[in-house]
Amino acid sequence: MIRHVLFPVLLCSALGLSVPMRLAHADEQGAQAEGRSHFRRGVDFFKEGDFRAALIEFKRAYELAPNYKVLYNLAQTSLELQDYASALRSFERYLSDGGGDVAATRRAQVEEEIEKLRGRVARVEVTSNVADAEVFVDDVSVGRTPLSGPLAVSAGRRRISALKGGLTAMRVVDVVGGDSTAVSLEIVESSSAVPEVPALAPARPIDASRRSAPPQASPARSRASVASGQSGNAGHWVGITVTGVLAAGTVATGILALSAKKDFDSAVGRYGVDPQAVADARSKTRVWALVTDVLGGATIVAAGVTILTSVGGKSSKDRSRALRVNVTPAGVVATGTF
Repeated sequence: MIRHVLFPVLLCSALGLSVPMRLAHADEQGAQAEGRSHFRRGVDFFKEGDFRAALIEFKRAYELAPNYKVLYNLAQTSLELQDYASALRSFERYLSDGGGDVAATRRAQVEEEIEKLRGRVARVEVTSNVADAEVFVDDVSVGRTPLSGPLAVSAGRRRISALKGGLTAMRVVDVVGGDSTAVSLEIVESSSAVPEVPALAPARPIDASRRSAPPQASPARSRASVASGQSGNAGHWVGITVTGVLAAGTVATGILALSAKKDFDSAVGRYGVDPQAVADARSKTRVWALVTDVLGGATIVAAGVTILTSVGGKSSKDRSRALRVNVTPAGVVATGTF
C-alpha cells in the first residue's frame, strides 16, 4: 500500500521537475538564438564601419549567450573606437576564458596586441570621501566606491566623476600610456540649514513735541522764484512774438522766391532773350530762395527756444548762455545745451 501511495507522488514530482527543465532549456535556446542574431548584426555594422553600433550589438550578444569568442570581437571593435582600455580588458579576458581552446597562432596575435595596448593605457586610483558612490569615466559607469583597484583608462584627457544622492564631484586629468596617478573625489553636501534672521528692535514712539517743523522758504528765495517765474513768462511771450514774425517773413520771402522762379522760367522760355536777363532772373531767384531758407530755419529755432523757455528748468540767463544761434550763408545754425 505504501508503494502504491508513494509512486504517484514520485511520478508527479518527476513530471513537475521535468516541465521547468524543458522550459529552462527552451529559454536557453531562445537566448542563444537571439544572441546569434545580435552577433550577426554586429558583424554587419562592423563591416560597414559603424563601430559604435557594432559594439552595442556585440555586448548584447555576449549578455544573452556568454561565449569567450565574442570577447575577441568586442576587443577589435573597441580598438577601432580607440578605446584602448576596453580593448585591453576584452583581449585579456578572451585569453583567460578561452584557455586552451584558443589556437596558438591566435594567442600569439592577441598577446602582441595586449603588449601594444599596455603602452596606451594608464592606471588611475580613484578614491572618494563617501562610500557607495557611483564612479564614471567619461560618463561610463565603472563601479562604486571603494573600488577594488586602480582603473585602466585610455591615454589622453579623461573626465572622472563620482555621484551619490544627486551630488557630484568631478576631476579632469591628462594621462599618458603606462602612467599611474591618483584622483581624489570629494563630494560635499550642500548645507540645508536656513540662516537665522536677526529680530528687529521695536520702533520707538515719536514725541510729537520734539517733531521738527517743516523747513520754511526764505523770503529772499520766494521773491527770486516769483521774479524768475515772471521773467520766464515774459520770455515765453517774446519767443512767440519773434517766432510769429519770422514765420510771416518766411511766407513773404517764399512768395517772392516763387515769383522770381516764374520770371526765370519765362525768361528762359522766351525766344531771343538777352543772356544777361536770364542771369539776373536766376540770381534773383537764388537770393529770395536763400532768404526764405534762412528765415525758415530761424523760425524753427525760435519755436524750439520758445518751447524750452516754457518747459525748461533753467533760468533765462542759463538758457541764453547754453543756446547760441548763428546765421550763415548756408542757413541758421543753433548750438548749445538743451
